[in-house]
Amino acid sequence: MRGKEGSIGSSVIVLDATAFYAGIPLLSSSGFYTTTAVLEEVRHIKKSIEAVDLLVEVGNLRVLDPGGEYTLKAREYAERMGEHRLSDADISLIALALMLMPSHEVTIVTDDYGVANVARAMGFRVSHTISKGIREIGVWVRYCKVCKVTYDDASRVCRICGNEVRLRLVRRGSANDA
Repeated sequence: MRGKEGSIGSSVIVLDATAFYAGIPLLSSSGFYTTTAVLEEVRHIKKSIEAVDLLVEVGNLRVLDPGGEYTLKAREYAERMGEHRLSDADISLIALALMLMPSHEVTIVTDDYGVANVARAMGFRVSHTISKGIREIGVWVRYCKVCKVTYDDASRVCRICGNEVRLRLVRRGSANDA
């Protein structure tokens, strides 16, 4: 999802909450970005994040909230991928990457498999802190084992027989192909 060759500027790193738990932004003075929603997740779990506040204050971490059109685009793409369980913070992270993409080469740092699945499918680089990362990208569909009906929405119950629907990954390729 890059623009024309030569139109990409500097590389930037967009951080999910797990990057803060791993101490990533404390290790370097690189161009790190995150959203208010992600910082609120970090504040909720780690009561004391003075170091993160200091990084914001000195400009090593920029907190940007993407515009509504980027959020809408990120949510629509996530839903097409069957990632209906992504949080608002997850969507804001992908939307921020979309917003930065025209002028930067963006890497998203996350251990969230849903975020990584959507980001890789959209063409973003993804780096992981704790996990090995995803091996395959694909679309999640819900299906009924009884009726053999598939749903590409967030349905939890089969509309035909009333049984609980399950998730199944429809493979598209390896994460390295993205």
